[in-house]
Amino acid sequence: MKKFALLLTLAITSVTACAQADQVITAVFSGMKFQVPGAPVIIGALGQSNDILLIKFSNNPGERYISFSAENSLDTGGCEVGTFFEAILEKSSEGECEKSAVESFQSVFVKGTRSGAWKGEDRYYYFLSDSERSFVFFRSQAGHLVKLESDFLEARDFRALLGDATNP
Repeated sequence: MKKFALLLTLAITSVTACAQADQVITAVFSGMKFQVPGAPVIIGALGQSNDILLIKFSNNPGERYISFSAENSLDTGGCEVGTFFEAILEKSSEGECEKSAVESFQSVFVKGTRSGAWKGEDRYYYFLSDSERSFVFFRSQAGHLVKLESDFLEARDFRALLGDATNP
């Protein structure tokens, strides 16, 4: 009887654990923790100068992924990163930043997207598309510029992944 009760308890606990709809895993990149959807197909990382973390949710090449990368070589047109992104969001190439850098970034990341900034402890600059890749740029706790990219996450998913830091 004790074995049966123990088996029944384990079965109920297992079913309850599997029934959770919002299963997530914790990914660590650039000293920060992120809550990403559970059940990835593969997780890969390149360290050193290619600081990249890739999480794939599909066996098809280039589909359903989340990528974190350090953007050490982003051309900010000679101005501070925050100033650069503010110039980008103003849809203007006037100001402190070099015009060609602003226009280049706008043509690659802004065209055809909803863009803006989530404010929290820091700023998170987003460029979201319904049909293409979407991007969020932010500074890590170590001060590095990070690019978060996905081809399937929506705004609420990005915010959940980034945690409470994006809530106003």
